[in-house]
Amino acid sequence: MPPKSAKTPDRARSAGETSTLRGDVTVAVDIGGGSLKLCVAEDGVSSARVVPNAAARVKNVDGRMVMLYGARVGEARDVNGLALRRPVDRGFVVNWELQREILDDAFRNDLRVDPKRCDVIVTEPPFALPKTREGLDAMLFEHFGFRRAATTSSALATKRFADRVDAYKRDADDLSVISRSAVVVDCGFSFAHATAIVSGREMARGIRRLNLGGKALTNYLKELVSFRQWNMMDESVVIEDVKEKMCYVADDALVELEKCKARRGGTVRKEYVLPDGIHILRGYVREDDGDGKKPDGSDEDDDEDEDDEDDDDFGARGPKKRKPKKKLSKKVKTPRAYQPDHQFLTLVNERFMVPETLFHPSDIGARQCGVPELVAQALETKELGDEQRALCYMDVILTGGCASFPNFVERFERELRPLVSETYAVRVRRVEDPITAACAGCVDIAMDRPCFEACSITKEEYLANKAKIQEAHASLDFAPETRTGRLREYAAQPSDVSTEHIDSECARLTPSLEKEVIPAEI
Repeated sequence: MPPKSAKTPDRARSAGETSTLRGDVTVAVDIGGGSLKLCVAEDGVSSARVVPNAAARVKNVDGRMVMLYGARVGEARDVNGLALRRPVDRGFVVNWELQREILDDAFRNDLRVDPKRCDVIVTEPPFALPKTREGLDAMLFEHFGFRRAATTSSALATKRFADRVDAYKRDADDLSVISRSAVVVDCGFSFAHATAIVSGREMARGIRRLNLGGKALTNYLKELVSFRQWNMMDESVVIEDVKEKMCYVADDALVELEKCKARRGGTVRKEYVLPDGIHILRGYVREDDGDGKKPDGSDEDDDEDEDDEDDDDFGARGPKKRKPKKKLSKKVKTPRAYQPDHQFLTLVNERFMVPETLFHPSDIGARQCGVPELVAQALETKELGDEQRALCYMDVILTGGCASFPNFVERFERELRPLVSETYAVRVRRVEDPITAACAGCVDIAMDRPCFEACSITKEEYLANKAKIQEAHASLDFAPETRTGRLREYAAQPSDVSTEHIDSECARLTPSLEKEVIPAEI
């Protein structure tokens, strides 16, 4: 149970402190399981901040235990054994009291805004439960007191931002920009979603979920490291940093495993310097010099035995004859400055086998499909026609923290292509910043005032129709008649796209295939 000092959502603030906070602005918030992405829409996307969506108890300089929220958690001096409390579990907020504390700290200390004088647009995961939607509405209007609020999904916000960016990069007549159709793959901290968007509107039947994300990968890496080297089961923060800095997606896992059989792991082997809280506050990847020596001046083979080669016959040929030791000339060691002994974490096949679970969840016992197959399942719904399905395959957008792994896009596209009919053109792209893309899309919606005011509801409207809004949430209707502040489509409807245009674009983008024409028998 947190200390009493942590429960301060309704604490009285001085008039001078409130007057220094900004007002009459729109706040964009992307609530994620691992981090919060938030910014002031009027300041632009460049001002977006990424803070941990967690709290932790640490000792201050006086030796007393204090609670840290959000960005203050990342500023903790010692991260060894740092236990985080997260308000989000399996993609949904389960601890609204803690979520309010984290957002309150972010609004007042990071953005310096007064919620009672601001508007807000926030993201919500697909198919949120009625209690989850009610808790979000109560937090925005009853606790923070925002004047106006709108809620959207991260997939819709990412698609809008991607279209706005590509409108400058691509041709203005590009089909994916004109039609506003795509499938957005969000590989986040708690899950992975594939959402089909047609004509700027989410398709309820075209959403699929994979219960696997960055948190599961971190836990899997902790188990592997704890079994083979150090006990790191209580070092979630450290292992999370190791995963982000050292893991990558392999083109072929079997080929990479063969590379690992080389002496000392070959080129795959990397070392991570663990923080000790005194000399090293944050861990880092140790790079070897070009001459095969480590930064401390030691040789690569100093810690190896002479008979370090693996015997394929496990000693069936009998004991080896000892080779006479060569007389080595004594080297004069040059004195160097004192360097404390550091603990290292060595990763070899763990670097690519951990992200491999996104493509083969069965490796960790999950009876689910991989991320590429998730896209195919989302677009094979009967509510989508051939033309709509073709438009979605021509714009597959990758976003989320797991999409930042090196070589993720190339591997994803190569595994998706065999699952799709050759009559469809497949184009896969990753947004420039997969982590803040949804927040940037919220900024774009907030700056489009007609769109924002049409889909949002005011605080007075919420309080007057609170019972009807809760009934709409309980009905689980994707687009209820009652205004709930949920954004399901773009404000501007796309122009009509002809079938001839779609066929010509598919023929232009699809690689030419040699087809044998067999004449019909007469």
